[in-house]
Amino acid sequence: MQNLECSDIIKKLGGGKKLTARLKKLTSELINEKTVYSWVRQGIPDRWKVAVARCLLEDNHNIRDYNKLLLPGISSENLTSANNSIQIFSESKVLKTNDENIDFSVDKETCIKIYKLMMRIRRFEEKVGQLYSMGMIGGFCHLYIGQEGVIAGIESIANNKDCFITGYRCHAHMVSRGEPLLNIFCELLGKKDGSSKGKGGSMHLFRSENNFYGGHGIVGAQVPLGTGIAFANKYLKNNAITFCFFGDGAVNQGQVYEAFNMAALWNLPIIYIIENNQYGMGTSVERASAMTELFRRGESFGIKGYEIDGMDPLAVNYHLKNIYNKVAKENLGPVLIEAKTYRYRGHSMSDPGKYRTRQEIQETRDNRDPIERVRSFLLKNEFMNEIEVKNLDKKIKDEVLVASDKAREMPLPDEDTLYEDVYYSKDRLP
Repeated sequence: MQNLECSDIIKKLGGGKKLTARLKKLTSELINEKTVYSWVRQGIPDRWKVAVARCLLEDNHNIRDYNKLLLPGISSENLTSANNSIQIFSESKVLKTNDENIDFSVDKETCIKIYKLMMRIRRFEEKVGQLYSMGMIGGFCHLYIGQEGVIAGIESIANNKDCFITGYRCHAHMVSRGEPLLNIFCELLGKKDGSSKGKGGSMHLFRSENNFYGGHGIVGAQVPLGTGIAFANKYLKNNAITFCFFGDGAVNQGQVYEAFNMAALWNLPIIYIIENNQYGMGTSVERASAMTELFRRGESFGIKGYEIDGMDPLAVNYHLKNIYNKVAKENLGPVLIEAKTYRYRGHSMSDPGKYRTRQEIQETRDNRDPIERVRSFLLKNEFMNEIEVKNLDKKIKDEVLVASDKAREMPLPDEDTLYEDVYYSKDRLP
């Protein structure tokens, strides 16, 4: 909305103080006067538009004067009822933390585990980018650099029985599930000792032994597949949670909502993770989605949604622990998480990235980098000292270098293996 429109709305509703009080009473959500006045500069966020529209209607203002205030699918009739008791806010919400919450919730072992995993992913992906630039990795290649906080925070609360599935930005998930780096490098380089015998490549990493089910190149395909895995786990009483990862670009796919419907209908043990890195290929979320609060996308199916800071892995750990336990032990059913994150590299290695500025990327690196966040936390709490951190970083960098060098020396698959694994042989059935 235009700044003048926001200023006019606040004025018509009695000013920031009065509007703040009304919104608190109407929604039972926390909001302060400073936030309300920030809308003059930033515009009214989607999560507050419905409540503000309701206030305007209650004061007999013409809602049509503010045609951008109502979200798609909502009309003025939706905001009123005969007894004026309509509930316009669900339990979906933005989850925030402060340093005090984190200090009391994250122990030394968990913090170091998160840091190690993020460093392994970052150094691995940097090496992959180098090998791709050298022409040693073919096909498409999508790096995870910048988003490490999401997977590291989630892996810190998951167990080995839990199932992971994602799209084509899947190297990090393969690393987090414990696959040896050598095997992943071999797969990317098309070698016979790769995780999928060199036949899957960057977009189709897969390791069912580690409960990692891909790596899928079709946008959004992993969502119904992940829902099927969750159904199987419930049917077989495996006591396992499925983590299904997809991006802000995939969230507008129709199959996603068909899967949401089934997951809610059958109360499946699944946590959907939208890794919102702000851009689907080269298009920003604001240009692609009519409603940009993606964590609310499951509300019509009764799926609770939460937004978390994906650039803060300690916050991911803090918030997901409670949600995970409710899904696992209290039969909560499906949950939708929007992890706000950011990728430093292009959509793929061939993306020139002209749709965003270098300044935008650098500001995120300087102020919100997930690895720097945890490194500072480690040092502040004296979980590690500067020398120990540097030694750990060097050890991981050396590990990645040794694995990549060894993978380059490994043999390519034999030509006759091209015809293997095309069909599933009956003699291999259990």
